[in-house]
Parts: sequence; C-alpha cells; structure tokens
Amino acid sequence: MAMNEEFEQAVKELRDLYNETDDVKTRLGIRRELNKMYRHYDMKAALEAAADPGESETLDEIRSHLEPLVLAPDGTPLPELARLAALKLTEK
Repeated sequence: MAMNEEFEQAVKELRDLYNETDDVKTRLGIRRELNKMYRHYDMKAALEAAADPGESETLDEIRSHLEPLVLAPDGTPLPELARLAALKLTEK
C-alpha cells in the first residue's frame, strides 16, 4: 500500500470513529490526531517538492571532503561535521 493510500485509509478510519462517537473528549482527541497527521503529511509533501536532485549530490561531495578529517564518528550529520570543521579552522 502506497503512502498516500495509507494516509487516506488512516484519515477515513479516524473520521469514521469521530462520526460514531458523541463523547466530546474522544472527538477532540480524534481531531488532534487528524490535525497532527495533516501537518505531518503537508510538511513531508513540501519537503519532497522542495528537494533538488543536484542538492543531494552537492551534500554528498561536501561530506566526502569533511569525513576524511576524522572530526567525528561515521554517520555524524553533515551540519555537525561542518560545525566541527569550522571550529578546527578557528582554533589557535
């Protein structure tokens, strides 16, 4: 099942639960979950739309220059590697 189908199925199930109950607290909880899901889905879609294929190659190239400096363990996030490199350059 694709992500969109899973998302739509989850929303449908929550809406069905929402419509089946008269309990205000339960309905508020379901509404909160739906809002979280929509925010997460919208944010994910925005990130995917903004992703530039060339950017990934550039970031890989930057990583290939910073990792040989052995400033941090393998797998350290790139912003942290860059921060550590900058600190190393500014040390006296």
